[in-house]
Amino acid sequence: MANEVRMTSVGELSASDSDDFAIKVVDSDGAVLATPLSVDQDTYGVFAMRPVAATTAETEEVTADETGKVFVQTRSSTTVTYSLPAAQAGLEYTFVCGHAGSEILITPATGDAIVTKTHAANDGAALAPAAGTGIKNTAATNVAGDFIRLVCLDGTTWYGVGMAGIWASQ
Repeated sequence: MANEVRMTSVGELSASDSDDFAIKVVDSDGAVLATPLSVDQDTYGVFAMRPVAATTAETEEVTADETGKVFVQTRSSTTVTYSLPAAQAGLEYTFVCGHAGSEILITPATGDAIVTKTHAANDGAALAPAAGTGIKNTAATNVAGDFIRLVCLDGTTWYGVGMAGIWASQ
């Protein structure tokens, strides 16, 4: 990756067919803090890092600006409630159980819905609570590593597109 392009505002990046490139976040001294995106022109592979946030608070207001973020619940007791922003096509979030002593509750905005399965091994039992009602991964059945990835495809409904563990209606 010999070529370097510096940008201080939104713009377009381009590279020739033979150039690999990466987008890097650097500090004022030029030290690389992160490489959130790299492209391999030989394999056409795009590699993107997702931001990860550990959550110990009882409530977390998730914002549209955090799309793509992985939230890891690390609280050792009680419930961690994640409040989703108003559904908007293209938003996606992943929620991970990092401590089995606490439960995860994910609530959609008023009027929005969450549709998924009760658990990954369940071959079709839908989990579709009423609009505005959340889903949870309870402390009674969860294990560290349980997760759910929610994606909004249509602006009104969050769909579970990947999961592990047991999830239930609020």
